[in-house]
Amino acid sequence: MYQGALLRPVNEEFVWVRGPRGKLASMVHIPQKTPAPALIMCHGFTGNRVEAHRLFVRAAREFCRRGLLVVRFDFWGSGESEGEFHEMTLTSEVEDLGSVLDYVSGRPEVDGGKIGVLGLSMGGAVSLIRASRDPRIRFVCTWSAPADFLMLAEHVKTLYREALVSGEYVDLPSGYRVTSRFIQDVLSYNIVECVSKISPRPLLVVHGAKDDIVPLTHSEAIYKSAGEPRERVVIEGGDHTFTGLDTEWKAITSTADWLERTLKRI
Repeated sequence: MYQGALLRPVNEEFVWVRGPRGKLASMVHIPQKTPAPALIMCHGFTGNRVEAHRLFVRAAREFCRRGLLVVRFDFWGSGESEGEFHEMTLTSEVEDLGSVLDYVSGRPEVDGGKIGVLGLSMGGAVSLIRASRDPRIRFVCTWSAPADFLMLAEHVKTLYREALVSGEYVDLPSGYRVTSRFIQDVLSYNIVECVSKISPRPLLVVHGAKDDIVPLTHSEAIYKSAGEPRERVVIEGGDHTFTGLDTEWKAITSTADWLERTLKRI
């Protein structure tokens, strides 16, 4: 059951992290005992560091309560960060994560040998890509992540055709705009190939059984592509962002439990 009384952090600090293109708005949750393991949280497409129904806020506070220093940040062009959304690409978000890793690695409260990432949806893809090429990342967790953007090809191709017709961009129902450059960049990545390069670093794959945006089959593909140690958790009744306090709490606590077990082995 949801236990909101347990989610109070020890300390929270807003900071601007210098990214490759400009400032990234970030919130740092600092535990009582340091140096501590660190977790960087990457939000999803059109999301921000708070995420739907404050999912990232509650999760970060619970992870911090369990002893992790947690950083949740807005990618370039999202939330309160500098830039405009239509200027971003998947590649730019992978680079943003690299800058946040630089920042986290330099904080005296952080145990540099125990830094991990957690990504929701497209933020999960960002996390997997960055982890495949950055040894500073010692553990990875994905929430509702796509295994391969080509598995969402029909939707992506529709956006691409609309972008070409409209003159290089398309306006989304959410009010955001994407360019054909963004779509071409997304389709250039092979996510499952990146997953195969993460082992022997631990990987947790969490997905909602009723996710109608990124179907559950994506978590199966990620899990099958990963080496050991790996773990997969299916949240029964969970949608793309684990809507509902009890469902949300299951996603948060299953992840927190995995983090505690994993950090003892690193």
